[in-house]
Amino acid sequence: MSNRAHYTLLGCVGFILFALGCGGTNPTPSTSQPTATHEDHSGHDHASEDHGGEAAIEKALASLSAEDRAAAEKQQTCPVSGEPLGSMAAPIKLTVEGRDVFVCCDGCTDALMAEPGKFLAKLPQD
Repeated sequence: MSNRAHYTLLGCVGFILFALGCGGTNPTPSTSQPTATHEDHSGHDHASEDHGGEAAIEKALASLSAEDRAAAEKQQTCPVSGEPLGSMAAPIKLTVEGRDVFVCCDGCTDALMAEPGKFLAKLPQD
């Protein structure tokens, strides 16, 4: 194999490892501290997004019904990402295994639906 072929192969392997690292699994975030990145998001990286401060969160939560807002405020964080609900936009409400759950974005919707038990376990019991 020529040097050029070796470099091409190394470049491909490096790209694959980089791509897997970006969408791979990170350690489970602590529930007390939201994290900038999180697990189970193929191609979806919260670190690259501009998360809103308290005013943006309030505005996003205000777009919910009074009942949903109260439930989202009680839940506080997305069970998938650990991000504060409302930090990206209005939280998305899902009913999973008979339980209403809020997530911060569509990427988290996909992860929650793929492994509901894993993420429902992170939520406080009613």
